[in-house]
Amino acid sequence: MPLPKLSLQVLEAFEQVAHSGSVQTAATEMGLSISTVSHHVARLEEELGVKLLDRSTRPFALTREGRDALHHLKLGLQHLRQATSETGIAGLLGTRSLKIGFVEDFESNLAPELAVMLAGRMPKAKLSISNVLSHAAPDLLRRGELDLAIASTPISGVQDLSLYPLVRDPFIMVGPRGETADLLGDQSKLPFLRFNPTHQIGRQVEAHLSRHRITLPERYNFDTVQSIMAVVANGDGWSIITPLGYARGLRFENRVQLRPLPVAPFARRISLIARTDFDAQTSQTIAALVRARIHRVIVDPIVDVHPWLDDAFTMLGDA
Repeated sequence: MPLPKLSLQVLEAFEQVAHSGSVQTAATEMGLSISTVSHHVARLEEELGVKLLDRSTRPFALTREGRDALHHLKLGLQHLRQATSETGIAGLLGTRSLKIGFVEDFESNLAPELAVMLAGRMPKAKLSISNVLSHAAPDLLRRGELDLAIASTPISGVQDLSLYPLVRDPFIMVGPRGETADLLGDQSKLPFLRFNPTHQIGRQVEAHLSRHRITLPERYNFDTVQSIMAVVANGDGWSIITPLGYARGLRFENRVQLRPLPVAPFARRISLIARTDFDAQTSQTIAALVRARIHRVIVDPIVDVHPWLDDAFTMLGDA
């Protein structure tokens, strides 16, 4: 059977619609029009001769054939993205200097691997890799202390910087394993463990609780998710974190449990942020490389154990 003649964008459009259940959301994520994304999905269905989406539901649901197609397409696209990024990385050979900042979520499971890869492919370059806080990253870039930052996307005020979206990181609840009480309600006697309110992630959580008129006593706040996970694992509190944060504290996984939020979902977006005067091709190449690593090293293993996160904890393409 001859292979259908389809562009990669057609396959990516179906992947995005399948994950979000919405053509509009997929169009926003891909930087395309709604009609273009809808046409791409219809074209794929026409070529395969099956219906991939049940459009009678909101959000859209995958048909049986759609689930099968998504499974195979995700594997194929992952390999293609990795091959593209590793081929493109050869273009960094002439780079003379590269300063990258990472948020702590990637300190142990991404930064070391990327450091080894870049050092091997940039023998003439002065390479610097450091930890940064998301809210501090834009100013570090503007002052030239960083060329690139991999951090939570700022809510506003970054029109002078270039953004390369990497992953959608949803907020979830974490409590001690075996805890059955309604953690957001009056039944729980466990205190809520906050992120430091000066940090971007802390402000996001507080803003969402405020939108839902949820007030929780202020007793504890922490700079790092590792500290929060340690206290939760000891049975002394609960918190709202993200899967990327959870991946930083996997040594506690047998003593904690994750739950979906019982209120409207929300998420942060992790992006590669670059100065606009920094080489765009280098930024795109490193963003593709990082996406492939996040997908393989963090997203896939967590979703395998927690499949209810599959539609929320997803990779993002270039905007």
